[in-house]
Amino acid sequence: MNRLIKIFALLVLGFWSLPLLSSGQENNLPGLLDLFVQPDGDSQSESENISESEVDNNASTFLESKNMVPVPESTPKQDFDAADFDDPFYRVRGFQGNTEKVLQPGTTLDGVQFQNYGDSEKFVERFYRESGFSIDKVYGKIKYLERRGGCYTCHQGIEEISSNHRFSCVRCHGGNRRVRSLPDAHKGLVANPSSMKNAPRFCGKCHDSHVKKIERSLMATAKRMINITRFGWGAQPANEMPHSLYPGEQEQPYPPSGEEHAVDGFLKTKCLRCHLDAPGPHRPGDYRSTGCSACHMIYTNDGISLSHDRAIQGLQKKDKKQNRFERKFADKSLSNRRGYPLLHKFTTAIPSVQCEHCHNNNGVGEEYEGLFAKPARPRSTPKSISDEKPVLYGKEHEFLVPDIHREKGMHCIDCHIGDEMKPEIEPEGLHSAVQIRCTDCHGTASEKPEGYLLIESDSKTKQLIKKSNLNPNLKRKIRAGDTVLLNSGSSPMMHTKQEKDQWILYSKVTGKKHTIPLLKNIKPSIAHQVPKHMDEMECSACHARWSAGEWGMHLIREKTFTPQKWKDWNLTDPDLSSILSGNETGQQGMINWLSAKSLPDSIEGDRLPEFWLSVFAETGWSDLIMGKNERGKYSILKPRYQYFITDQTSPMGIPTKRAEPPLTLDGGAGLIWTTYSPHTIRKTVRSCESCHQNKLSAGLGDPLRQSIQDTTSFFDELRFNNQVLPQFQLKQGVTQNGEPLQTPFPSGEIRFLNEDEILALQETTDSYRAYRFLNLRELNFPRLLSRQEFPYDTRHRVQENIMGPPQLQDDLYYDVEKNQFVKITPKNPAVDSFPTQDEPQETTPQEPGTLQEESKEQKNIVEFLYDIFQGQGEEAPQPENNEPEPLP
Repeated sequence: MNRLIKIFALLVLGFWSLPLLSSGQENNLPGLLDLFVQPDGDSQSESENISESEVDNNASTFLESKNMVPVPESTPKQDFDAADFDDPFYRVRGFQGNTEKVLQPGTTLDGVQFQNYGDSEKFVERFYRESGFSIDKVYGKIKYLERRGGCYTCHQGIEEISSNHRFSCVRCHGGNRRVRSLPDAHKGLVANPSSMKNAPRFCGKCHDSHVKKIERSLMATAKRMINITRFGWGAQPANEMPHSLYPGEQEQPYPPSGEEHAVDGFLKTKCLRCHLDAPGPHRPGDYRSTGCSACHMIYTNDGISLSHDRAIQGLQKKDKKQNRFERKFADKSLSNRRGYPLLHKFTTAIPSVQCEHCHNNNGVGEEYEGLFAKPARPRSTPKSISDEKPVLYGKEHEFLVPDIHREKGMHCIDCHIGDEMKPEIEPEGLHSAVQIRCTDCHGTASEKPEGYLLIESDSKTKQLIKKSNLNPNLKRKIRAGDTVLLNSGSSPMMHTKQEKDQWILYSKVTGKKHTIPLLKNIKPSIAHQVPKHMDEMECSACHARWSAGEWGMHLIREKTFTPQKWKDWNLTDPDLSSILSGNETGQQGMINWLSAKSLPDSIEGDRLPEFWLSVFAETGWSDLIMGKNERGKYSILKPRYQYFITDQTSPMGIPTKRAEPPLTLDGGAGLIWTTYSPHTIRKTVRSCESCHQNKLSAGLGDPLRQSIQDTTSFFDELRFNNQVLPQFQLKQGVTQNGEPLQTPFPSGEIRFLNEDEILALQETTDSYRAYRFLNLRELNFPRLLSRQEFPYDTRHRVQENIMGPPQLQDDLYYDVEKNQFVKITPKNPAVDSFPTQDEPQETTPQEPGTLQEESKEQKNIVEFLYDIFQGQGEEAPQPENNEPEPLP
């Protein structure tokens, strides 16, 4: 009998536990997961075109085709999360028992994407690994060379490089195919005939004009990067003949002849790691080639090849057990084995992942994907745990909302066409090479975009169509007689065409057909009915949801690098992380990336006898500063960069500079700002208050902190004492009267807001209030105001009382006296009431609520806030122990 009871109990327990074993995916709101994982309409079937079964049988089993990211199954909940709270928006969305359908996973109001399932690190790794394209769409028809003898003795199965390049191997790569030994066969071998050094000799035989255009591009010359930085450091005036890695007429070669400035060491070891002839470190995200193949030979983030080449597959077997996305692997980027292209095949259908191998570093590439790179800071977890965290470009990331174009399946080259990369005329300004504007595709509220008719008898039409047909996704889609869009650089966009009253865009990477929304066909929103918004502002000024901001670049120059001092930091520089990982023990200095070469199992190059460390004082994504760009339109400005230099290379070891901002030769501060167009465009814009009545957006800094009111005292302190005033804020670019404190570049072409513009943003005129009311009504805001209770707020307070308030992040400052970064805690603890004076002063009796009494209260509040946030009040009580906690 007891036995029967036990069996019955087990059956009941089994049936009761079945719901708990459910994955929970069926409860998620359809579409929420699509932000990360939704493929193109037919990409699911496309991904099956190339699979493991087609690779050589001896190939390692860990290779996979580049499929879209699968969603990991959720694990049983262990902690409380958003699903434990009632839905705070039930009046808008409809009633739901809890927020699981709304917030798991999803995007917060600040644009932060989050995952609530326990497999978050595996999700991050899969996101990093995913390349976001289908192989057959990028390459078209793939031909495998199964020949024998000569080079094919080792490289049997390699892909034909292109149907238009049916040459023998030695014609491009050199070597000797008639010998059997490997050393003799590779004698005189040219691994990359398309590098900047070799391209004129090999590619230039047929594509001479393209090679010359590439040598004029900013990606090859690095001209803007070099000259902006040298100007900011006071190494050259703004109007000096510019330096270039490939100088043309009216240009100087770089590096300059004669004695070099300290900035040149910084450029060679840091900035110039990203130019068209520099190899990438051997770590995830940075695998790439150089020269022409830097774009046209595709590498994925993991650097793993799916080539049928037996030699490459044999080499990859040696590393099959390594997880390339772990930090401990990325830290050895100078001694890891090199990566290989996805296939040995050229393509013009270049996916975004290829562009992002260079355009990352909290720039447009990472923004487009919705990634925000975390700054260098001391590790918050033990090294054994930190070493296993997934990284990309050597960094961990926050996941934010991506650009709407990326979300719809578009890639970089769907907007930025080849004429931008290879310009006919060398660009003069930083952004002058950019030809695309929002209005080129979407038009304006009153006009449709401009079209270009492809006339059959026109020789230019034949050239354009022939060039377009090189892309496997555009063959026979654009014909003579079609009308295509014309961008702002007067270049026809041969992947667009007009169909009746619609404009169509075919993605160059996926072939997907997109219908372009036209502003003229859309009912204008309230914001679009403000004339100045449409005539005087860049679209990104409002439609950019967020932008990566890096404030205050502290640069530390040292003769020798002390690993013990920085061992707990998550530094991402290839040289420094390699030393900290214990992989390099020498102190020869940092690699000069102008001389760097990628070898099969390392990166080598000349070394400069110095070390540069860079740490940002503050990073974030929510503070966007307004200004005027070269086109005379209001746009977003961004620091590039605000330099604070500490130089410890003197023979005595005494710092010759301590967190000093450099001075430009015209007497300005080396705190450089440029115009910027964030690649985080969304249909839903930021709120009106993100600019209006917002001192931070106007360039005045945080209103709750002290700020600079007088430029004379600021520049006197900077020029005579080589430091900024204590009340200086990194986010303050101008004073209230519009006088600039920091330096917009190029001067005379871009600027911060002037006094009148600042006042206009701060005022609340009748016109602004009317538009704001209409905007709120358009957003159905009155429905939110009609709520009688806020269950989320109530439960949140209960949980906070149980768990305690969230820990505030400590501010990090550089102590120039101790040469250390220190955590600074507020000098004054928070109090329950405002401080009162010890001795009351005699005052004239006033009625309650008079202007004098109100002004005193406001003054006390302001001083009190200064004491809390700045710790600079004259009467502020000092704590007993004010010694900051030292860090390396």
